[in-house]
Parts: sequence; C-alpha cells; structure tokens
Amino acid sequence: MSVLALFGAAAAVAAAVALSGRPDSAPVAQPLSEVPRCHGSSCQGELPDASVCARDAQTRSRVADHAYAVRLRYSPSCRTAWSEVRVRGRLAREVSVRAGDDILSASYPADDVTGVNSPMLSVGSPWGVEACAEVGGKVACTGLDADAPPAPVD
Repeated sequence: MSVLALFGAAAAVAAAVALSGRPDSAPVAQPLSEVPRCHGSSCQGELPDASVCARDAQTRSRVADHAYAVRLRYSPSCRTAWSEVRVRGRLAREVSVRAGDDILSASYPADDVTGVNSPMLSVGSPWGVEACAEVGGKVACTGLDADAPPAPVD
C-alpha cells in the first residue's frame, strides 16, 4: 500500500511541475505575418494602410500637378487597386478608384493630413482601373487602358 501511495504522490508532483508556469518561459513574440489579412473581394472597401496590402503595392500609373500627385496603386498579393493622392498644402480632397461600374471613394477635410487613399477595389489586374482625386476643385485621373496590351518585359 505504501508503494501505491508513494507512486501517487510522485505522479501528483510531476503533474504540478509540468502544469506550472515558469517565470523564465515567458511567451515569445511572433513576427507579424506577411500574408495579407484579406484577398480579392474580402479586401473590397478596406483601406490599404489598415492591411498588409500596401507592403507590396506598385504604382502602375500617375499624374502630377503643382498642387498634388495622383497614383494608381496595385497590390499583386491582395489583388486590389486604389487611388493615392499626395497634396502640397492643406486642401480638402476626395479620392476615388473605379473599374467598370464599381466606384469607391473617400473624402478628407483640409485639416486631415493623413488621409491619402481611397478604399481598395477588388480587381484581377490593374488594367481598366482609374484612380482619381478632386483637390481644390480640380479633378485629376490616371489609369491603365483596359484595351492596351501589357508592356513587354525585358
């Protein structure tokens, strides 16, 4: 009987040690995933800077003026496009992106210096997408013609 009691006590001690947390075993921070939080239609309407889609974004077309620059941005990993506008000075602006009948836009007051992007639009490619911005009463648009062939790759 004493052998069983001794065995039971040893098992209880082993279980307590295994289940107890040790101070030197603090959780290790995991790196942020490079995988997009969204892809395609699940990104529709989201802002690019709130996701990882902006990390691999490419400027596919742009137009500039003395007061602003409008860029068509495309994320291959998320398969999304959006408009980005950079203004010189404090100007109210509306930023939009369009592909066919799909249009998404965002408006920013003059005192909001951080608002630069339209929401993301789910697209298969940047061809046929138009990025626009209205800044100080002027509208500027840039985009890739849907009928134009892709540029040759060297």
